[in-house]
Amino acid sequence: MHGALDSKALTSIDFTYEQLVDLKAALDKTAIVAVTDQRGIIQKVNDQFCEISKYSREELIGEDHRILNSGFHAKSFFKEMWRTIGNGGTWQGEVCNRAKDGSLYWVKTTIVPFVGENGKPERYISIRTDITAQKNIKKIAHIAYHDDLTGLPNRRSLTKRIEHEISTSLRHNKQFAVCFFDVNRFKNINDSLGHKIGDLFLIELASRLKEIDIQSNSFYRMNGDEFFYILEDVTLVHEMAAKILNVFKDSFILEDYEFYASVSLGISIYPEDGESAAKLLKTADIAMYAAKAKKGNNYIVYKKEMPNTNDQFLVLETKLHKALRENKFVLHYDPIYQLHKNDIIGAEVIVHWVDEEIGVMKQEEILPFALQCGLLPQIEQWVLRNAIMQLVEFKPFVDDSFKIAINLSIETIKEPNFITDLTLMLEQSNLAPNYLEIEISELGMLDKDIQLIDIINQLHDRGITISIDDFGTGYSSLNYLREIPISTLKIDRSFTHELNLVPANAKMVAAIISLASVLELEVVANNIENGEDFAILKELNCQYGQGLYFNNLLNYKDFTKQIQNV
Repeated sequence: MHGALDSKALTSIDFTYEQLVDLKAALDKTAIVAVTDQRGIIQKVNDQFCEISKYSREELIGEDHRILNSGFHAKSFFKEMWRTIGNGGTWQGEVCNRAKDGSLYWVKTTIVPFVGENGKPERYISIRTDITAQKNIKKIAHIAYHDDLTGLPNRRSLTKRIEHEISTSLRHNKQFAVCFFDVNRFKNINDSLGHKIGDLFLIELASRLKEIDIQSNSFYRMNGDEFFYILEDVTLVHEMAAKILNVFKDSFILEDYEFYASVSLGISIYPEDGESAAKLLKTADIAMYAAKAKKGNNYIVYKKEMPNTNDQFLVLETKLHKALRENKFVLHYDPIYQLHKNDIIGAEVIVHWVDEEIGVMKQEEILPFALQCGLLPQIEQWVLRNAIMQLVEFKPFVDDSFKIAINLSIETIKEPNFITDLTLMLEQSNLAPNYLEIEISELGMLDKDIQLIDIINQLHDRGITISIDDFGTGYSSLNYLREIPISTLKIDRSFTHELNLVPANAKMVAAIISLASVLELEVVANNIENGEDFAILKELNCQYGQGLYFNNLLNYKDFTKQIQNV
């Protein structure tokens, strides 16, 4: 309080009520003063009180302070205030009141009780100062540095935080981590369920993130579904990444919808992966795209050899164009086995890129990069065309039930000439369509529009089977299993490992197998790695499986030998 008696003085000077009333004249011009009886009924107010509350003196006298209640504070706030002053103590705090015209104002308040001969307060005097302007400044600052939907700090806050962490790290020679993640196929949540559900999803996600924030206020929302986390202790990188992924373990239930979501998380470390905020954000972004290639809930820590740093991007894009022209891609095969007979009944096609300078790039590195370059449909068409050509070579060694599975993106399937081109490939190779299976990621089914359903029906009508890959990681509205002609569910690898150690995984697999049985669908378990998982999957009556337990990826020559020896 400027130019008047400081309200803190009231707690240290032993005023009588009469003396304090005598000071009222000195306070009137700068302070908001009120006197109440022991019940809180207003007996006196000064002009400042009337001016800020917009009530006349006559309207206030005889009322209690509930006439000013804004509803901002919980009942416990006032209960604690009355407990303090009722016991003869002085109370201080900041109160939000509502004026007669409905406007809100904030006052810094000191309430002093005056105790009678019986030892109980007989009246109270309150001294208030208007702090609305300061509160508004804080509010404006909060808006400037926080996301208005989720309440999380925004991009402006993130930049300042990273600059602060860099400064601190330089002084103390320490590291910190930048974690960047976005929601896989969030656009499809908005498009399929509506922007209202999309907003509710982001609000719920922010709430879950706040619960695992071990540093407080370290999650940041950028645009749409993009989030960052700043981790000061890099020894906790893997632990924190697991916590973020675990946020998506439970379904999101919003109004009449229930669905699952997942994220791709990229992590960069200061100063190894960048000595500026811009570089750290870029390397985290690169790592995030690498994680996205692994599908589902995954994270990756940045490595310098990742193929889309700024200085490499144009070179690699040029190389990718050249690789398409010169057939620099190589197909490998992940055999699919009938678990109870250990027979090979087909294989999934995996593409690698062999370059003289950068070596071998795996499918999970190629495809996200190709998507950024706009070359994903061309590469997947190359895979489709060459897989069909090699499949012709396999025919003498397999029966009519043998299938080659090719995972295609929705972007490729929706290409205008996709059905025409595929039909022509099959006709030119004289290959029956039943040898071919198209795999679509379950997350891709969020794009389940009329065009996609029509394309899938056309594929089915031509004798090509459709399987859903990564099943269990997408959204839980399973109507598409009835609406489109699917033949196979491929259980996501996150559920098919450590079945003997993680009971929830075994339960999930059992539920999927039961669902598939009811719908007369076949089931393939992805990524079987050991004998324990293999045995449990057989006990659960899983029909088919693939993974390192059986063999590593096989090139064309080795796969041909494998099926010749069966």
